[in-house]
Amino acid sequence: MIVVTGAAGRLGQHVVRRLVDTGHEVRGTDRVRFDDAPTPFVEADLCDPEAAASVIDGADTIVHMGAIPGPGGAAPYEMFRNNTLSTLNVMVAAADQRVRRIVFSSSAFGMGWADDPEAFVPAYLPLDEEHEMMPFEPYGLSKQVGECTARMLCRSSLTTAVSLRFTNVARPDILEKFPLPPPTPEDPVTLVMWAYAHIDTIAEAHCLAVHADIDGHESFLIAQRPTRFREPTLDLIRHNFGDRVEIRSDLPGNSSVISSAKAQRLLSLAPGHDWTTASD
Repeated sequence: MIVVTGAAGRLGQHVVRRLVDTGHEVRGTDRVRFDDAPTPFVEADLCDPEAAASVIDGADTIVHMGAIPGPGGAAPYEMFRNNTLSTLNVMVAAADQRVRRIVFSSSAFGMGWADDPEAFVPAYLPLDEEHEMMPFEPYGLSKQVGECTARMLCRSSLTTAVSLRFTNVARPDILEKFPLPPPTPEDPVTLVMWAYAHIDTIAEAHCLAVHADIDGHESFLIAQRPTRFREPTLDLIRHNFGDRVEIRSDLPGNSSVISSAKAQRLLSLAPGHDWTTASD
């Protein structure tokens, strides 16, 4: 059985339905109601360790999506407390109960999203999993702490974990607005927001991570092939960063500044849902 936390959220509902459609037994949980849940559902506050342990009882896999989303979702202290404490409770309970796999909804915001678009200057592009996580605010930091918690438990138990770092969740109605105006030094956009991830791709990544052949803990960046802009990515990098950023691999056309090559290789994640391709 798979327990999905945050099951009442927009993305959580998407993942629950995809898991059900592919024949999995699922139990959903959230701290808010999910009246039309297609699976058994438990309303619970995962900041309570006893509630967290109870709701995952009998699970083979935990898909931990429950969190206050995005930097503006709550006051900074409440954001950090809720996200880190609920994650600690779920992951400790999973290890104690010998759960096989944790799939953790991390975030590319932990790579360097900042309210000041000019604050984050990457060491190199495209961003990959070897690049240092550099959070500038409590939400991104809470996701980095969640990944550290997963690695700690994988070292000390038989549980394995996959962390998925995605950004800018895009539904079809959002894709209709692309391309967006390109970032400029006069009107900058923080770098991780140049990329986007289609909601179907994110849901598929969570489902693939349930059964992926992974030992210990692995992190994966998730983004679609293009940026949200039509202009060539190399031109945008030079215009916005000058020569401050090393380019480590080819970035043809409007290629994303986030590489999903590792997810494609180890999760078999297909790189579809390209807004520039009419057939997608």
